[in-house]
This record gives sequence, C-alpha cells and structure tokens, in this order.
Amino acid sequence: MGNLCVNLIKFFPKNAFTAGIKQNNINMSTLKYIPDSKVLFKESFTTTSCLRSMQHIKGPEREIIEAYRNELPHEIWGDSKKLTEWALNKFKELTNKEYKSFMLDEQVIEQERNKAVKSWAEIIDSNPDCRQNPFLKLKILRSIVGNLSENNMQLAPIINQKVFADAVHETKKTGASFKKVYYKLIREFDSSLNVKTEEICENGVRGKWFSLKVPDWAEAERRPGLFNKIKDFISVLSQGSNWCTRTPRAVGRDFSGCDFHIFIDKNGLPQLCLAGTNKFGGWFRYVRGNDQYAPIKKEYKGILKSYLERHNLDDAIVGRSETEAKHILDICEQ
Repeated sequence: MGNLCVNLIKFFPKNAFTAGIKQNNINMSTLKYIPDSKVLFKESFTTTSCLRSMQHIKGPEREIIEAYRNELPHEIWGDSKKLTEWALNKFKELTNKEYKSFMLDEQVIEQERNKAVKSWAEIIDSNPDCRQNPFLKLKILRSIVGNLSENNMQLAPIINQKVFADAVHETKKTGASFKKVYYKLIREFDSSLNVKTEEICENGVRGKWFSLKVPDWAEAERRPGLFNKIKDFISVLSQGSNWCTRTPRAVGRDFSGCDFHIFIDKNGLPQLCLAGTNKFGGWFRYVRGNDQYAPIKKEYKGILKSYLERHNLDDAIVGRSETEAKHILDICEQ
C-alpha cells in the first residue's frame, strides 16, 4: 500500500498535487485563499517591526511629531535618525520662508518679519540646549513664527538674549510653551522703565495690571534709547491681541505723553488696554478689550471698572473728538 501511494504521487504532476492541497485548504476554511498574503505580511512586519512606537517618545520630540502628524508618516517619526534629519530640514524651511502679509504696509511688515525670523534662528542655533536637541530647537522657532499669518500684521517677538536663555531653560525643564514663558519673563525683566504692576483676583479672574508712561515727544528726542525700550515693552504687553500697539512703530507721536494701563490675564493674554492721560480733563483715546473690533468681554468689565475707581480714573472720557466722547464708565455698563 505504501509503495502504491508513492507511485501515485510520482505519477501526478507536481503542480497538480500542490493545487489539490490549496483547493483542500479552501474547502476547510472560510477565509479566501490569497497565495502571496503570507509573504506580504512577512515583508510588512520585517519593515515596520524595528520602528518606534509613540509610547516610547517623550518631550519636545513627541510635541513635534504631534504638531506635524499630517505630514509625518510612521516611516519617518518611527526612525530616530530620519526624524532628526527631518527636524533639522524643517528648521531651515521655517527660517528661510517668506512671511507675507496682505495687510496694510505689507512690504514693511514682510521685511520686518523675515529679518526678525532669521535673527531668531541665529540666536536659537547659538544656544547650547538647542544645538543638542533639534526638536527643542524646532519647537522654539515654530512658536516664534506661529502667528505670522498672511491675514495679520503680527511680528516676531523682540529679542532679549538674557531673557531668551532663561526661557529656553524653563521650557526645557517644564515642557511649557516657549512663547508664553518668554513673554512672562520679558514683562518682568527691565526695572529701568518704571513699570508699575498690580496683581488682582476679582470674581474668579486673575491677572496683573501693568502701567507706564510714554515720554512726550521732546523727551523722546532727548532720550531715544528710553523711548524705544518703552515702545518695545508696550509691544510685548500687547502680543496676543489685535491692537495696533503690538507693533513697536505704532507707539509714536500719537501716543507721546500717554499713560498706558494694560491688563494681562493668568494665561499671559492681554485683555484690557487704556491709553491716554487723566490730566486736564482726562481724555482716554484708547480703551480696548482683547479684540478691538468687539465689545469688552463681560468678565473683564468689572476688572476695568474697579481699576478705574481705585486709581481715580473714573472721571475720564473717551474719544478723539467731542462727537465721539463717552464717559469711560459707560463702557463698563454696556
């Protein structure tokens, strides 16, 4: 019997015998038979099995992957070497990008933007922590250029090298937003500007008032360095709003001699701005919420009213002309 089976196997062609086995497998299984599927699975497993999973990636590297998830396939972010190379190239791309603006004075804005971004890239490149970590390096530059949209006039933050080094250290240590840390530190940096601050907590709203005086035009000409530092500081305080004062050159002759009062909330965003003077009848030409084209948010009207009353500013009026004039407390009641 054994010899008969051997002879029968030899009698049938080899391909007929294997086809029979395959057909038998089809009959015994509910799965459709695909000849090359196992081979494909083996190749796919071999290709991807050496790649990292997300659970093993931490810190700025993970933040970058999540920020650019749509353009980063697993073949890149799963491979440490490839991702490092990609991050360095992305840093160069953001450095050399043309940051256009379709708003007023677009050519001036674009020149200032592009020049500032390249300066930021240089200072980031020179920082030891950033040189050792391309993902931290990219995270910081990405936060610098994040708001430079074609539809706005935002500029990159003003560079302060001492504050920058401290902000990098804090960002690396805590994983916080670089821009948020940087603005917090720069607002508290320069005591020579005679900036008065007042922390408040009212009705669940926490934050800090900053007040300072812009030199009149005659003093600005005598002390241009001080005048420029004050303009820069007001620009820093205004970042995160759409106020004209977020660009340093906006604080010029129109605001000479003005007192500025700006309220920054606990998240580092400016929510209120008063600009003017309370002398000789008290005109405030500029009273704004975070969005100058929208009414002041309800939760900040009480903050504004109590500040005005505490500092005897509640008798001031607002407007550029008599027809526009309105008592400042009326704004709080609207």
